[in-house]
Amino acid sequence: MRLEQLEKDHIYHIYNRGNNSGDVFKSNDNYKYFLELLHKHLASYVTIYAYCLLKNHYHLILKVEKEGKEVTQKISNLINAYTKAYNKSYNRTGSLFENRFKRKKITDEEYLKKSIIYVHTNARHHNLIEDFRDYPFSSYSNYFTDKAEKYILGLFDNKENFEYCHMSKFETKDNDLQDSHLQGFENLEGVGFQNLEGVGFANLEGVEMKDKFYSYIQNLQDIITSKLEEIDGKAKFKEDLWERPEGGGGRTRVIENGSVFEKGGVNISGVHGALPKSMQSYFKVGDVDFFACGLSLVLHPKNPMVPTVHANWRYFEMYDTSGNIVDSWFGGGQDLTPYYLFKEDAQHFHQICKNSCDKHSPDFYTTYKKKCDTYFYNAHREEGRGIGGLFFDYCKANENMTMQKWYDFVTEVGDSFLDAYVPIVEKRKDLQYTDAQKDWQEIRRGRYVEFNLVHDKGTLFGLKTNGRIESILMSLPPNVQWRYDHHPETGSEEEKLIKVLKNPVDWV
Repeated sequence: MRLEQLEKDHIYHIYNRGNNSGDVFKSNDNYKYFLELLHKHLASYVTIYAYCLLKNHYHLILKVEKEGKEVTQKISNLINAYTKAYNKSYNRTGSLFENRFKRKKITDEEYLKKSIIYVHTNARHHNLIEDFRDYPFSSYSNYFTDKAEKYILGLFDNKENFEYCHMSKFETKDNDLQDSHLQGFENLEGVGFQNLEGVGFANLEGVEMKDKFYSYIQNLQDIITSKLEEIDGKAKFKEDLWERPEGGGGRTRVIENGSVFEKGGVNISGVHGALPKSMQSYFKVGDVDFFACGLSLVLHPKNPMVPTVHANWRYFEMYDTSGNIVDSWFGGGQDLTPYYLFKEDAQHFHQICKNSCDKHSPDFYTTYKKKCDTYFYNAHREEGRGIGGLFFDYCKANENMTMQKWYDFVTEVGDSFLDAYVPIVEKRKDLQYTDAQKDWQEIRRGRYVEFNLVHDKGTLFGLKTNGRIESILMSLPPNVQWRYDHHPETGSEEEKLIKVLKNPVDWV
């Protein structure tokens, strides 16, 4: 189903359900906390007309009062915050709801009235309660208090007619309220007005860093994939949810055969359990448990004038036998791999990287740019994989940087990714190219594959911890060439690129 963009001053059904139709509310506190977050995140951005929360669905009817993209982000923040708390409460990881939330524009007042009645009577239709008027997690009862939404009551003339219309529609089992966009979501419902401070999960101030960062990458994945689909204009990301038998899982999103992106992946994962023996040796530790989460992306464009890009942002913890954290650190970065070198593109990418670093330390860009040039280096070829960017690892608390400050830095870099890459794509994606230039792109992709399989620590970690193979190897391009003893022509654009890869450049 195509998802409409939210527009200011329009009314929408907003609805979704749990992954594989699983439960998303297990206790009264869960329902109450969702409503608390609803008020916290949306009260200033929408007018709430109706809601109902059932075991494995939610459905909101609301009017968008601010810019649509801003409201979309706030809804995403609400869902991420609830998922984070739910996962913590029930000792689980991964996404809780299906993909992105669904939405349907309500185009007239009659449709709005029917939708509100449908929402309020839904709990009875699903045999959750004998009298829908007594269901505690819908907005029906709000319309008989001083918190009633006056515009909606006006549609029904008064409270008496509001109740009469609900009862008559329910008693006659009127099917007018069925709508094709709600098929499979028959028990979805709307939005609350109450300020429910002090109920629900425990106070989330000071929430554990792993939960905080996992929530961040969930949201960032949504933002990045939405923007990339917009740029491509043809292909959409396919989503796979997976579980790791030893603990944890992830959400893989892959785009293929698009008008701009030939193949790409934007993946998140959160895995935990006993650290495998092979990795104990690598980290020089004994028997410990671990938690690792991160977002990793690679994009292989169709046009050889558009560079391949890679980025990842991750967090790692290790625990002693009592479950205490004995070590933790952040890592990540972003780097560019062009096939044809445009100096202004390289300068732009590195300037964005530097801007992000400079907000946190005047030394970060120089340090992490050098580490990137050193790390993304095919030693067996004596050349860089690309023109670099940033690479940082083992970012631990010290006298200058708390873990919160590292979190602020890493998320700053993550938030900068689209600003660094998208302008380059938009500038180069429609340039003409020849078959010979496409061949060169595929030859250079071979070097990319060599690095990922021979040197990359992320690939090694994924394989050694029994990660999902399809997700680990999604970084490999679809079409690659290895030509025996291939060398570009002297003085060619291809040779100019190789010379730069042999000797890193200070682009900023």
